[in-house]
Amino acid sequence: MNRRVLLSGTALALIAPAARAHHGWGWAEAEQVELSGTIREVTIAPPHPTLRVEAADRAVWTVELGNPTQTRNAGFVEGAAKPGDRIVALGNRSMNRSELRMKAVRVTVGERRFDIYPERIGRG
Repeated sequence: MNRRVLLSGTALALIAPAARAHHGWGWAEAEQVELSGTIREVTIAPPHPTLRVEAADRAVWTVELGNPTQTRNAGFVEGAAKPGDRIVALGNRSMNRSELRMKAVRVTVGERRFDIYPERIGRG
């Protein structure tokens, strides 16, 4: 029994940092930036709803929102945005500059603003 517990604990110790890196903010830069572009794809699925956004330079970014409940509570639900819509995302980009990914704290689609992480807006 102790061996099984030890193995489970070891597996958890190996998996936990990856989970924290994905779900926390440790992978993102502290400074917030704005990304303007056109939505190419909207996914409202766990673990995080995401947007694929084409910037002016034609680079396509992955913009992560909050967890599904948090995103829905911010008013961003199915149909709130669609491919072709213009968007401005405020958030923290990946520290890995080769990765075009950001965690959005706010997204503005047309005239509608969605504060995904209101407590984090302006922090950075």
